[in-house]
Amino acid sequence: MGTVNSEFVLTSTIDSDGQFCSTLKNNSDKTLGDFLICFSLLSPIKSVDNCLVMTQVGGYVELSQFNTSPFLPGEEWSFKYAYEYSRHRPLNHTWSPQGAFVKLLDGTFISAYVDDLDFQTFSSLDPITKNLSNKLFDQSLRLVPHPSEWMPSAGVCNLSQPLNLSFDDSEMITRAVSAASELGNRLNLNILSNNNNELIGSNTQLIIKAQKHKASSSYTLVITSDVIELNAADEQGLFYGLVTLLQLNQTYHKLIPCGTIIDQPRFDWRGQHLDCARHFYAVESILKLLDLMSLFKLNKFHWHGTDDEAFRFKLDSNPELANATAKRGNNLLVPPIFGSGPSPTGGCYDSSDIKQIIERASSNYIDVMPEFDLPGHNLSLIQLFPATRDPRDKSNEVSVQGYFQNTLNPAMPETFLLIEPLLDDLCNLFPGEYIHLGGDEVSPESWKSSPAVEALKTKYNLTNNKDVLCWFINELSSGVHSNGKKTAAWQEAEEGNHYEEKTNKLLFAWRDLESGHDLARKGYKVVLCPAQHIYFDMAQSRDYSDRGINWAAIVSFNTTLDWEIIPSDEPEIEENIEGIQGHLWSETILKDSDMESMLCPRILGLSESAWTSQNNRRKGAELNDLVLNSYRDLFEKIGWNFYKPENFDIMSDPVKNKEVLINE
Repeated sequence: MGTVNSEFVLTSTIDSDGQFCSTLKNNSDKTLGDFLICFSLLSPIKSVDNCLVMTQVGGYVELSQFNTSPFLPGEEWSFKYAYEYSRHRPLNHTWSPQGAFVKLLDGTFISAYVDDLDFQTFSSLDPITKNLSNKLFDQSLRLVPHPSEWMPSAGVCNLSQPLNLSFDDSEMITRAVSAASELGNRLNLNILSNNNNELIGSNTQLIIKAQKHKASSSYTLVITSDVIELNAADEQGLFYGLVTLLQLNQTYHKLIPCGTIIDQPRFDWRGQHLDCARHFYAVESILKLLDLMSLFKLNKFHWHGTDDEAFRFKLDSNPELANATAKRGNNLLVPPIFGSGPSPTGGCYDSSDIKQIIERASSNYIDVMPEFDLPGHNLSLIQLFPATRDPRDKSNEVSVQGYFQNTLNPAMPETFLLIEPLLDDLCNLFPGEYIHLGGDEVSPESWKSSPAVEALKTKYNLTNNKDVLCWFINELSSGVHSNGKKTAAWQEAEEGNHYEEKTNKLLFAWRDLESGHDLARKGYKVVLCPAQHIYFDMAQSRDYSDRGINWAAIVSFNTTLDWEIIPSDEPEIEENIEGIQGHLWSETILKDSDMESMLCPRILGLSESAWTSQNNRRKGAELNDLVLNSYRDLFEKIGWNFYKPENFDIMSDPVKNKEVLINE
């Protein structure tokens, strides 16, 4: 097995046609016979000149020389290639080769150094870098999300001295105070102490009462110079009121303005998604995300734990599925995609890990929704269990990610025999209301040559693949419902004509905003997650050193705010909009800490949009100003990297970039 060195160096430029012009230089004293240069990109490529594509799995590729000849010390091999799909046009260094290595005929490898991509056609589009006028700064409360009502009064409340905490000895209040105290300590905000009886703040009295309130999770804070009174009807409201104080104490440097806050969330579903299939995040990193979500009053964690690349949940009914797919690397079931390099990397989440994450989420008043993405996005599962496809099916479908034959066949009994126990396990492990069944991005070519699916269509009067998909998700939903859970799915799951009651599924509309509105008009319950506004895997600018992709849009901080969630001329559809959710897909994540700069500050825009009413939402310059003057410091205080393009490693050294190795 080789070691990381600079014996082989891969350099690349991009020409005006979007083609990669790469050169591999042999700086070693070795003469190579037959060999392959291996690396990964974000999607499949095609050869342009002087190379042959020998192996390709999604964006992972193995290339050989066009004319095989000895590769001598000091020699260079130049070759050209380009992304297969015209919609995939390189924007920044994320699109360049990652995790390169030279593979020899005997299976050994030598890691290659990947030089910085030469792409001089970029024009920098600076993200939030300049201070704006302070004119707008004090017009709104330095709080994210902004409350429903803020009525300022004269004076300030000094929280720099010890405070008297007063509340009824009720279990509900005690739990809320304890949860806020623990959150404050974990985030280094240090307002509530561990003993639940003391605030490190002012000699002001904090009075906490549980009483009738207008809505779930709502609260009222009355702040005077010597008394702060918090009222709420439920634990969530009490907790969010205390979280508000955590923020204000930091953003006002312990001198918070007097006044009255009357607050309640606009939407019940205020979610953040994390893709742990493409990148394996350490449990501690997920716990850190849950704390950040809680600070900004987000309450749903969508845990995307399965995809083509891995099945991360280690479940009792089939632990081998996670064991076999969790690691990827050279000569493993899953190749070294997404820049992971040839050495085995990855991991899975066993029941103790899952329990730890659920417990943290619960203490932060967050529900966890696991996702088992079905029937597409299952390449690694199918390789382990080939009987989940019709052996007579020669459809050879290709997913949008470039994977061949990655779709389970719903007409095969083995599919249900494998899937249903796994769903039972998820239902038993996760106490939340929903199990997400996927349903997205099934190739139109799937099942076209499957006699088993043709028989299924005849039996159930199904016309096309959309009907088959709808039938399959509905069949699995029955098992989910029998376990006392509700079903969630991507919007494609209800595009067929095999309907059940529209209230039986929660649909996540990701393609664009209009498609989500259209589902709501038809009576479906919908969570809006338009990629053009709240997909945090999108690049934040056109800066070359930025990280992220751009198939949907450049999603800047402003973009997360400047969208009309509900059409002003159709207020009636809001009754079917359960909420909104931000997404972080992980194809471009090289290490856990990349998550931080991808989310901050954009998660503030998500929080404002999900919680604050349309009339009170701040946009553009106003919230930019607040972010610049207050929230950079807050993120630093809590230990989160604030977005700057230079936070991302441009070099794709797999050792340098890897924080999480094999989780045995």
